[in-house]
Amino acid sequence: MSLVLSRVDYVTIGVTSRGTTKVLPSTDSKSTQKFVVGDNDGILYIYGIKKGELQLVFKSLPGAKIEKVSLGGTAETPRDKIFIAYGNSVKGFTRKGKMFLEFDTSLVDSITAMYVLGSDLAACSRDLYHRYQNCKDADSYLVGEVINDVILITIDSSSVLAILACSDRAIRVLSGTKKPTVLRLPSVPTVLALCRGDKKESSDRILIGTQDGKIGLLKILTDKTFRITWLITSSGSEITSLDTYELDDTPDILIGRQDGTIQVYSFPHDDEMNPSLRYQYMAGESISSIGGGVIGMIGHTEILVTTYSGRIFGLTTRPPGSLAADSNEETLNRLKAEIQELEAKLIEDKEFENYTSDILSPLILSVNYRMIQDRESASYLLTIELDTPIDNVLIQSDTPVELLNESNNAVLSLSSCNPYEGNFVLATYRCQVNTSQLETRIRAIEGQPGTLQIYVTTQIQPKCCRKIKIPIHALSLHARLHEGEGAELSGDLYNELRLVGNFTVAEIHAWLSFALPDIPERPTLQDNEVILNYVSSLTGSILICKYKKGVATFLAENISTILILRDLLTKEATKRKIKLDVIFNIEDGTISRMLDLILPKLNSAHDYIEKLKIIDALQEWELKIDPTENLSKYYQELLKEEDNIRRELSKNPTILQIIQGVITDLYVDWNRAKGFQRITSKAANDKLKDALKTRSLPVILQMFMEKDNN
Repeated sequence: MSLVLSRVDYVTIGVTSRGTTKVLPSTDSKSTQKFVVGDNDGILYIYGIKKGELQLVFKSLPGAKIEKVSLGGTAETPRDKIFIAYGNSVKGFTRKGKMFLEFDTSLVDSITAMYVLGSDLAACSRDLYHRYQNCKDADSYLVGEVINDVILITIDSSSVLAILACSDRAIRVLSGTKKPTVLRLPSVPTVLALCRGDKKESSDRILIGTQDGKIGLLKILTDKTFRITWLITSSGSEITSLDTYELDDTPDILIGRQDGTIQVYSFPHDDEMNPSLRYQYMAGESISSIGGGVIGMIGHTEILVTTYSGRIFGLTTRPPGSLAADSNEETLNRLKAEIQELEAKLIEDKEFENYTSDILSPLILSVNYRMIQDRESASYLLTIELDTPIDNVLIQSDTPVELLNESNNAVLSLSSCNPYEGNFVLATYRCQVNTSQLETRIRAIEGQPGTLQIYVTTQIQPKCCRKIKIPIHALSLHARLHEGEGAELSGDLYNELRLVGNFTVAEIHAWLSFALPDIPERPTLQDNEVILNYVSSLTGSILICKYKKGVATFLAENISTILILRDLLTKEATKRKIKLDVIFNIEDGTISRMLDLILPKLNSAHDYIEKLKIIDALQEWELKIDPTENLSKYYQELLKEEDNIRRELSKNPTILQIIQGVITDLYVDWNRAKGFQRITSKAANDKLKDALKTRSLPVILQMFMEKDNN
């Protein structure tokens, strides 16, 4: 990391959404660049530096939340026209703040992604892409999956290509009304950004940021010919913003992440080479926008950063010493005036706090939250962020969930609960001072759906609270598979559930949304049938869902999965007074198949725990003598692996008990499916306890195959 940057704070506005700050192109080489930003209060700001001070060029009146900001311009002219998306409408402004366009797109939902290219405007609302040319309908496409970002490019003068980043881990390249070409990715693409070189945007090279923190380069030749080269494959926090800019003599990749990390990678001359990390900075809150430009001083490039809470600052190449050298009496007076203004505002906030009533005001706080499945650890990463410091986060669940240990800036306290009152978990995270973001991991138990309720309070206004509801699906640990991910069942070893009744595709699709995560926005029919494939993050077993009007078929290797689906879907049909014919077929060989999948995980967890016991014993012995000369090579290697072993177990501290519980549930459901005498989980655990200690497939399988299950 050879790059040295200094932070310069500019201004603080309201809470911002992703992609709402843009650096305007420079008018000449002898002036700095202005920048434009929109916030959730609906206010559009245009700022510029004049005589070394930040000045407000334009400020609009408050209005609806600004979802996106995009720059545009006619061909061969600078992209200095400002377009903002709010609700389902678009407004256009000049760089001086004069409005020249107000356009109602007639989309039903709010615009969530937007891009402007010449006379073409792409606007996406949830799962619908629509392109307008000169404010008239040009083409549209119903993706059926949430669209996270969009870019328009032209390969020749006649055709416009739309690049869509979709939540089903896919990039779709769309030409007019033709069927799009789909490129599957290992993770969900969240951000798209055209590469820039020689101060011009590329027309065929696009950077892609993903949900698990990877960066990829997409090269497009035609609407059917393109490929991706993964540049940065190390996992990390979600990518929220991307840009390319020459901070010195070579292009750099500017990266903003959900956890507040800002990174600069050198852009390789060869697209096949890996970039190298040049700079890293932690902002302390999620990054909503990032961009490069000459903002503060002529001759010094910098990274302009906007955070979720609305803080705007620069990371400049200007040496820190020169910043101090330019301080004069006028600047100091200005800073003193700003400090006095902030102190007055603080007094005003405290007075307001004294006059607030004791009634909770859940809509006062602006909360940014996400709950994303991590397939590797079979858990969910819950992220909560405020635009002010968090005081407490209270988590309540009406279904059993496990809060995994996480190294966050909070103290966890667990309270006793009464499950008979529908209260299984009650936990409080007490945050440290000036903590605005909290991350924790949660694991649910399959077959026990419910609701996670989260209450967030702030340190500045302790009596203000925001309530969040997050559903826990019946099959929450199942991850959706997509084309090319290998959703193949092992021969005929699967259990089948078939439902026949007077229901529509939309109906069964809605019912499945209660059972499975990541269900598409709308059902996509293939030969009049919807097909969804899932894999269990915990066991690796496959589930295939096929349904059309009046008939739904589910194939699964795990009997427990089939029974959970049967119970939930029949319950939903009963609520709506829809009669179902249920056909249920159990394949005995699936028990052996499931044990084949589970036992390696059981052995791995057992080995980690046994190794940790040995390491702890060796450490006690080390207090008395030096073990390096007396221990065998195996024990010495074990000590070297200590950090890795502890790290793996910290991700899943109760993994051994969880896997044993999966086998126990499988035994209970096997008895239920075969019509044997019902057995409780406790009785099943006692019956299987000795067999599980052996971790032997024949021994455990024999327990399942016994005819006498009393």
